[in-house]
Amino acid sequence: MRASELIEDDGPSKLVQVLRTVIGSADAKGTPAFLHFQDPKEDEIRAGALNVNINKLMQNVGAPQFDYGTFKAAYDTDPRVKTMVADFNEKGIEPATAKTIDKKDSEADPDPESDKVGQMAKRATDLGDKL
Repeated sequence: MRASELIEDDGPSKLVQVLRTVIGSADAKGTPAFLHFQDPKEDEIRAGALNVNINKLMQNVGAPQFDYGTFKAAYDTDPRVKTMVADFNEKGIEPATAKTIDKKDSEADPDPESDKVGQMAKRATDLGDKL
């Protein structure tokens, strides 16, 4: 499939329509979004984000399916798509929503008890009512 088949010259492409819909939905919910090229595995789900299979959405509107290569071709060809995408990779697309996916969400939260030195330093410098 050629990139020109993914983009319509006489109005917004179905990809642009789907991106607008997802961005609007995520912004209304106050959450970031991630569009997966396949059904995400449990370890691929972005915490705190709206996780959607873009190909199911594209199928619902009667549009072609995407993988990394075909999406990159559409991204490189249509400037509207570039303005609507914050990032993309082999796993999927992060649309440009009001809230972005926090990269730290995918990492384990540090244990507050593990910062013993910081806690001791805070107690040592806390003079409170002693002055």
